[in-house]
Amino acid sequence: MNRLKSFLLILLFSAASWAETEASIIQVSDTINPGTADYIVAEINKSNLAKAPYLILQLDTPGGLLNSTRKIVQAMLNSKIPIVVWIGPKGAQAGSAGALITFAADVATMATGTNIGAAHPVDASGRSMDKTMSDKITHDTAAFASSLAKAKGRNIEWAKESVYSNKSISSDEAVKLKVIDFIADDLTDLELKLRGYRLTVPKEGISQLPSSAQKTQLFPATIKQKIVSFFANPSLAYLILSLGGLCIWIELSHPGLIFPGVLGALCVLISLVSFQLLPIRFGALGMLLLGIALLIAELYVTSYGVLGIGGILSFVLGSLYLMDTNVPEFQISLSLIFPVATCLALSVFILSYIIWKSRHLKVADGYHSLIGTTTEAHSEITKISGNIFIQGELWSARSEDGLPIKQGALVQVQEVRGLQLIVKKKEN
Repeated sequence: MNRLKSFLLILLFSAASWAETEASIIQVSDTINPGTADYIVAEINKSNLAKAPYLILQLDTPGGLLNSTRKIVQAMLNSKIPIVVWIGPKGAQAGSAGALITFAADVATMATGTNIGAAHPVDASGRSMDKTMSDKITHDTAAFASSLAKAKGRNIEWAKESVYSNKSISSDEAVKLKVIDFIADDLTDLELKLRGYRLTVPKEGISQLPSSAQKTQLFPATIKQKIVSFFANPSLAYLILSLGGLCIWIELSHPGLIFPGVLGALCVLISLVSFQLLPIRFGALGMLLLGIALLIAELYVTSYGVLGIGGILSFVLGSLYLMDTNVPEFQISLSLIFPVATCLALSVFILSYIIWKSRHLKVADGYHSLIGTTTEAHSEITKISGNIFIQGELWSARSEDGLPIKQGALVQVQEVRGLQLIVKKKEN
């Protein structure tokens, strides 16, 4: 009897803890790229750690990169909490990669006036690929779609058709064909319909969602994820890579220009992250190291601030790329990044100004520095000869106007001719 009571208390405590935990909402209205993938995966992991009752992914996407899609799907399938995909708001779409993500959802829903499908793979520019490569990737994607549909109890045949025939259907058709579970017109309607909803396929022992009302919390994308998403457009990333290559070629063919080399290195790093050839964190580290290297080089190379400005830009961009969490305790604050960048910018400006001023100073060494100097005549100075003692040295001198100058009189150097100084008597 005591064991039964303890068991019931544990169940009640677990249910209360679950009810108190807020359900997470994330919104994606962009292509599926490294930035959106990082955003979705990070929030799935966070919600799992928080033991949220479920996570809602509001999706509106024309499609995106298959590598990023597989990363998202893997996180969804391995999540210990149910993942709800809602294609919304009205007028939204889940095209191509979006359809695959919807197939992987534990609960798939759509708003009225939305569509899903057209999952036939294309290359990054949107054009069809050559037949051999197209067949290979199409069959692989179709197998991927059908396996997801089978795992979640959805229409396997239509999942294949969305890839092979590039078909797209409305929300009403999707419900009839069992591609999705139900229609919800907005987030409020969705939350009501999720209360006590029984999952088609149990998730980690969970067969039913909480029947009580759930508080929800929206988690927006971080600055880093937004920046990565912006640069992840394939056409833009290609142009940035091309610009980087061109700038590096200009620097190598015309050494000493500096600016093309700095811009080229930064463009190449950004494009490598955008094309997923370099992990985001490695790209951020590369930008930080590049920024520090350029700032150090500014101390030894006369670039009139070009190296310094490039270093600051690279440093700030690398710092923003490291901002991969919404948890304040683990985030690099903007209130820290920008003051540091401002201090670096002021240091570079002051250093560049000092260097510029030094370039315009009058020559302080050599014979010409003697012009304008005043001293006493060491001996009588005539239009032919005489001596003055100046800056610790005895110089031969002669009078500029030919008039004799007495010994001890004040004279001023007017000109240097060879090893003789032309002087003039200085009036008191």
